[in-house]
Amino acid sequence: MAAVAQKNVFVGAPDQKTTGAILSGPTEVDLPENVRDEVPSAATSSGYVGEEGITLTPERSTEDIRDWSGAVIRKILTEFDGTLSWEHLELSEEALRNYFGDDNVEVTAATSEHGTETKAVLNADELPIKSWFFKMKDGPRRVLIVVPRGQVTEQGEIQFVKTDAVKLPVTLSTYPDAEGNNIYIYTTDGVHSASASTGSGSGDDGGDESGTD
Repeated sequence: MAAVAQKNVFVGAPDQKTTGAILSGPTEVDLPENVRDEVPSAATSSGYVGEEGITLTPERSTEDIRDWSGAVIRKILTEFDGTLSWEHLELSEEALRNYFGDDNVEVTAATSEHGTETKAVLNADELPIKSWFFKMKDGPRRVLIVVPRGQVTEQGEIQFVKTDAVKLPVTLSTYPDAEGNNIYIYTTDGVHSASASTGSGSGDDGGDESGTD
């Protein structure tokens, strides 16, 4: 029986420095296979996310098989879906593209006469399927969620009020990759083994338990 361990308790704080914690890009890229792998350079950040963070929701629908007496003897999976939802906290170009669709956002560069201008339109177009990456940290601990093929399928209400930031709520539907998987979740507790720490290198997964962010 495994002992309880504080290193196995994670919080879902965003892992962001020069970029935000949510990035998206083309699907034709090499995806990370562990938490240490770099997110593809073609993926771009959409900036800050609302304080509610990210919600991952697996959904399974089943159908009952009953015997002659009417007792349920088996359940068959008929539908599966995995979604992620969050609120963009910026009206940046990339956040707008995630909400409205890449082809529905037009940016005009700043000139000596005006600042950077953006036009976004709402229409019936389907939003693009992209790869998505969600980065989180908790001290030396790290979590990386990878969605090989995801599509924004729900656009939440946008409120324009004086007392709060304008937010862009979205729900991302996920689709299976070539291996039949919708979502990958990679973690590390950041604690290196004794043999690794005495060797020539100790990896780059966030340091040991006594390290800092």
